[in-house]
Amino acid sequence: MDLHANAGHSGVRPPLPVEDVIAQCNQIVHEKRYSRHQFVGSVQRGLPDRAALAAWALQKYHQVYTQNLIFSIIHSKTQFEDVRHFMIEQLVAEETGINCGSDSHYNLMRRFAEASGVGADQFGPATQAEPVRRYVDTLLGIMRDEHFAVGLLAIYAIESQSGESVGKMLAALREAYGYSEAELEWFTVHSDADDDHAEEGVRLVRKYAPQVAGFDQRALAVTERICDAWLQLHDYYASLLNRSAVR
Repeated sequence: MDLHANAGHSGVRPPLPVEDVIAQCNQIVHEKRYSRHQFVGSVQRGLPDRAALAAWALQKYHQVYTQNLIFSIIHSKTQFEDVRHFMIEQLVAEETGINCGSDSHYNLMRRFAEASGVGADQFGPATQAEPVRRYVDTLLGIMRDEHFAVGLLAIYAIESQSGESVGKMLAALREAYGYSEAELEWFTVHSDADDDHAEEGVRLVRKYAPQVAGFDQRALAVTERICDAWLQLHDYYASLLNRSAVR
């Protein structure tokens, strides 16, 4: 019996090879990459003042602080040692000053926010804006609802494009605004570290994707979803800069 012929006659499409799926996901990321977003362009051109940057930095602090649960969610969903160790490494990098910056990454962003004019009493949960909460909820929902390999792919989709955008912003902030290197440490760390994290993340995706039923369709759908959510978040971030510029 020709099983392939029967599959073709039945209209059931065989799953795409994992490498082809990842290539298509990379194409989605490339087409939707936020390095071309008006938010990044505005910072590159030195348009927002420090008050505008402060408004953004406060919300970025909330994003960085609240999204770290992605790593503990994936850690709790798998018994594979290499995945669990990678999630611990990510948490240590994000939540401490041990090996990826002099402080937790949310505190590095808080440092920048305070240098931009945010008061120390403004970092409580009540100041988190709804668009930031909505993005984080989308990200956490993917981690909870999807196979961990698909969750890793969603993280990869963001981390793989962050170094380019953060590097552009870092250069502009150094040149145009007079921030110290300590105040810019969040940007320095993320212009380098995210690329390394992305490569390890996609390596694990390649390893475990064959275990995921319907990986091709699920991976492509999640990549589209998280990239769209990321761009929507940056629409909001751009509005903060524009709103302050109008004033």
